[in-house]
Amino acid sequence: MKKFAYLRLACSDPVMIQSLACLQESLSDLSSSYSSAGLCVHPVGDVETRAHLLQHLDTAAVREGGFLYWSQTAAETSASLSVEISSYVLLAKLSASPTAEDLGYASGIIRWLTGQQNYYGGFSSTQDTVEALQALCSTLVFSPEGWSAGTVQAPAVS
Repeated sequence: MKKFAYLRLACSDPVMIQSLACLQESLSDLSSSYSSAGLCVHPVGDVETRAHLLQHLDTAAVREGGFLYWSQTAAETSASLSVEISSYVLLAKLSASPTAEDLGYASGIIRWLTGQQNYYGGFSSTQDTVEALQALCSTLVFSPEGWSAGTVQAPAVS
């Protein structure tokens, strides 16, 4: 893969230099759906990189009866990790001027994610609950004209 634009920036912080180098190296190994999905949400580079990662993730997707989701490996069955990965892909699909095709694609992910929710509306763990709810909320405020802001309020517990 090519060098990425902001890796060429003059950056003197050694921690930042090492972090960016680590992320760049991880782009050459697409065996981890988790890493690929995470890099789509927080891209290390340009639009081409995101498109390449999303294309790779599409080939690794599990499609079952209109549902669309991802797991780390074929043998891995962690529902929590699958929820996280699928949430990252959903966020990535909706974060860069989604087309009607992207929205149709996202609907399969949304259907699968909502089927994973427990009785209380959460998921298996705190981490996957945060990621999934963030991704699902982003679909609620999507508008073709741009993103909207919303406020979530809950009554105080006494």
